[in-house]
Amino acid sequence: MTNVLKNITLPKTLIKRKQGIAILALEEYEKFKEDLEMLYSKRLAGEIEKARKEKKTILLEELLKENDLL
Repeated sequence: MTNVLKNITLPKTLIKRKQGIAILALEEYEKFKEDLEMLYSKRLAGEIEKARKEKKTILLEELLKENDLL
């Protein structure tokens, strides 16, 4: 495996910001963006909270049957 170094050029206006800069792979950025969108959705946040409170377990066999995988 070879090491590939790539240079990037950042605009001075971006560098002068006092907030900082993060450079992520596109896949990681998309995942992070989706997570943020999910957190800001009140409806989805409610569903997540409800699901986390439920301690429901289901047997693998039942799950496979429900999804026609068995």
